[in-house]
Amino acid sequence: MASTNAGRQGFTLIELLVVIAIISIIAGLVIPAVSMAREKANILHCTNNLQQIYAFALGYSEKDGVGSFPLGAGKSPRAHESLNELIASEPEGLTADLFVCRSSDATEAKPDIDGKLVLADENLSYAWLSRKLKNSAVNKIIASDKYVGGYEDEAGSHFGHKGVNALYTDGSVKFLKPSQLPPDTLLPEGLER
Repeated sequence: MASTNAGRQGFTLIELLVVIAIISIIAGLVIPAVSMAREKANILHCTNNLQQIYAFALGYSEKDGVGSFPLGAGKSPRAHESLNELIASEPEGLTADLFVCRSSDATEAKPDIDGKLVLADENLSYAWLSRKLKNSAVNKIIASDKYVGGYEDEAGSHFGHKGVNALYTDGSVKFLKPSQLPPDTLLPEGLER
């Protein structure tokens, strides 16, 4: 007598659909968690970069009685111009990757012909002071991420976090949400891109 169900092989359509539904539910739970973890890691990376830049900027301010953080020439110099002042005075230890946050659209600066690092607007993820500030100032922001994600200006839409890491004169970094920033610039007051 022959069996009508001899050695059943494969899945039925219903079983296959149930497995796909389970995988979809799991992916729906895991993917947002992975994205949030990646963003938190990027925020920490940028925080670390800002704190390292602060250590060099503090050294600059204490060198030769300067007493203030680096500032480029002219009125309200661009951030890269001011940080180029820092690089010129402290070339050892300042690397191109220190000035790039993973969440931004900045690219790493390449050394010039003489092997010196020179920043340009596209090689810097951070905003910097627009005016002279003494290193003894209390509770003032000296740097932050350059853009909140989705910020639009004449250059287009920019990448970034859902807020900015703000570096204070005491070396601490706090994450500020867009609601804590001026709505027209989404940049802490006193800073320049």
